[in-house]
Amino acid sequence: MIFCFVSPYSFDGSVIRLEQLIEFAKERGMKSLLLADTNFHAAVRFNVLCRENGLIPIHGLQKGRKIFYARDREEFEELVRSYNENREPRLSCLDVKEVKLVRYLDRASFEAHQFMARLVNCEPCEECDPSGEFFDPAEALGARRYDLNVSHKLLNPPKGWLEELFEGLDTERERRLTREVEVVRKLGFESYFYTVKRIVDIAKQNDILIGPGRGSAVGSLLAYLLGITSIDPISHDLMFERFLHEERREPPDIDIDVADQQRDKLLGLLKDSFPYFAQISTFVTLTEKNLFSEAKRLKLELSSDAVKVLVGLPFRRSVHAAGIILAAEPLNLPLVPSSDPPVTEYDMDSLECIGVVKIDVLGLRTLTVLDKIRKRLNVKTMPFNDGPTFELLGRGNTCGIFQLEAETARSLCRLIRPSNLQELSILLALNRPGPLAAKLERTYAERKRGCHHAEEDMFAETHGVIVYQEQVMKLAMEVAGFSAAEADLFRKAISEKDPKILEPALEKFRVKLHERGYKPSFVEKLCDVLVKFAGYAFNKSHSVAYSHLSYELAYLKAHWPKEFFDVYIREHSSEQFKVFLAVQELRSLGYEVLPPNVNFGGSEDRIFRLPLEAVGGIGESSARICRELAPFSNLKEFADRTKLPTSAIQKLVWAGAFDELYGSRSAALEDFEAFQKGFDQELNLVGAKVFGKQAERKQRLSYDETDLAELEERAFGFALTPLKFEDEKRFAPLAEVFASSRILPVAVRVSKNFASDGCTIVRLKDRLPDGYYALVLTPEGRIVQHKRLDEVQRVVYEMQNCFDEHDVERASELECVKTTLCGKKVTLLGFRPLVDWYRVELV
Repeated sequence: MIFCFVSPYSFDGSVIRLEQLIEFAKERGMKSLLLADTNFHAAVRFNVLCRENGLIPIHGLQKGRKIFYARDREEFEELVRSYNENREPRLSCLDVKEVKLVRYLDRASFEAHQFMARLVNCEPCEECDPSGEFFDPAEALGARRYDLNVSHKLLNPPKGWLEELFEGLDTERERRLTREVEVVRKLGFESYFYTVKRIVDIAKQNDILIGPGRGSAVGSLLAYLLGITSIDPISHDLMFERFLHEERREPPDIDIDVADQQRDKLLGLLKDSFPYFAQISTFVTLTEKNLFSEAKRLKLELSSDAVKVLVGLPFRRSVHAAGIILAAEPLNLPLVPSSDPPVTEYDMDSLECIGVVKIDVLGLRTLTVLDKIRKRLNVKTMPFNDGPTFELLGRGNTCGIFQLEAETARSLCRLIRPSNLQELSILLALNRPGPLAAKLERTYAERKRGCHHAEEDMFAETHGVIVYQEQVMKLAMEVAGFSAAEADLFRKAISEKDPKILEPALEKFRVKLHERGYKPSFVEKLCDVLVKFAGYAFNKSHSVAYSHLSYELAYLKAHWPKEFFDVYIREHSSEQFKVFLAVQELRSLGYEVLPPNVNFGGSEDRIFRLPLEAVGGIGESSARICRELAPFSNLKEFADRTKLPTSAIQKLVWAGAFDELYGSRSAALEDFEAFQKGFDQELNLVGAKVFGKQAERKQRLSYDETDLAELEERAFGFALTPLKFEDEKRFAPLAEVFASSRILPVAVRVSKNFASDGCTIVRLKDRLPDGYYALVLTPEGRIVQHKRLDEVQRVVYEMQNCFDEHDVERASELECVKTTLCGKKVTLLGFRPLVDWYRVELV
């Protein structure tokens, strides 16, 4: 009997981990293993593990009742070819009756096998364990050991293509480019650069927006001059060695960002332009969380032992979000049957093992938004030193700004107050859990304001704070005399927490510093700083590139907020909280935000009308139909012509999209109720003329403000129309709490737990009786303090820590800031803090 092992990648109930299979074979004294999957997902992993452990891997393929097998590499190629051509291989085969298909290694795993079989909709197998006598498959079938390595050739560049780049360069750039080209050619990566350039060129030729660059590749002048990136690394003091150096042997990793809605178009163009194109498989694995949810769905019990067997096993195949394979000639790689565009059955790790280089083309929604706004406004270039743009960023009004939408990012914007691209890049690098946990942003902000100074004159660019990995590398090169390769290895080691890696690197660094005459006290102090903070350092090239994206969006928003938010809301219409924040920011800018209108209409200067897509259940296609068929004279005509479902029409009515057509929400609601019941208003009027009477119709009671707010919540996910506010007392605008994500005092009217200051309206998370209040409110809608409005005469902010005149803004006459300046207590009337270093008191 020959054992034919089936891996979980066949998705037929197997629970055999390949690593456990290898151990099982070694314990049994087996010399070879035969894998009999229905696909090739596990082939590379199986092959590598077998050869690493002295076993002969035999690749089999189940097709119906037959198991075809490959005894050598030539036969494996035929196995793959036949699979891709959907035919029987011209190879020897075994009948399933002659072998034992093994799906679990011991009876203790049977429960896990039963569950997995149910999960993938297969029948469990009672006798699928490796019991009984067995033959060695390699001896029985005459198989020998072979690997699955592939000769992957990228495009050959034309002769002298890089020499053209030197024309017109200044001395510094010429010297830098010479060094980069030498390294690229020495490592044999010229074809890789040419292939990536072709991808970018194809995108640009077809008006597909490509990002400015991503990762350490932005530090390459060669990539910039080839048009792969759009950031000049010399101008931004970026390091090529962080990307590539002579001791690096793995291929470079140039990722390409593309507008997400145009990614499929680009992949289609690449498929037509290259001799070989394929996407890459990836696998969803079982976790404890999804195991228990699946068990609940299947109504099955799972023991803790079964959970241990199942966790980490694959149970579904998917397509990698970014990775693709391009080649200068066809590759014989197994492809997912009927996939279009083609998808290789190997995952990224398997491809790397056999020498296939993947290239990541990532779809980025930010680029889609940017592209649509720029095309609408016909903005082709922009200055990168625009005052209003940095003012917007410094206030934390960053809804819709790449990388800066989260609450922590908004607070960080007000703290860092970027005034140029360099500081914006630093902000992005600090906006990560590690640096924030170490409070590096506070150190940077205090030094920028001049409250404290760095003890040593190092890292001047970042006020003595280690923000970038490149800073560590430069320090190692300039202070310790490390080569670029040594500096990169030191940078990696210093970010490790493992003493076995860290200590030898530090000792080498110490020795070099001592040899150069540095004092022992300075050496130890420097090492201490590096150990404490270098692990938080970020890739400067990546941060600089993404700061350009953040800036471009901020620039468009600062100068064309109405157009910016129209595109932003349409693109994020399914994310209700983002639409809510956009509404608040528009209102904080002084715009009146109104419900959508099914008849669309003209645009007024300071009025922003929400697009139909903001209503739940109204997608882009439904909105387009409405736009093409408008205008409409009544609700019935709208329903007849658009053919939208009644549920969608109901939400449009709730949202106020028929308000202008009917004159009020109540009238639109009344007509919708009649439409829903089949009552025809026009037919009723005709009947009155002919027969002299009208059908009676029960009149609906009028809706109050909070009724409409509740209907809007059901339509948008939030209330839109403000309540009437009849008190002259004002503190911070309610919209500003959410627009800039700050804890602020607001004067509001509360009704049925909606709070409104007459300009906007929000649902409170905490309950209050109806009435007028002064609230200290969080961006989550939580009440920190509250008093009846008539009891509050003033709001006092007590500012702490380091700040300057740019950290306060003009406020109402009822607000004031109390602080200590030069040892004296002072009160600033009519001001409010911008930074979050304050305490609020309702007086």
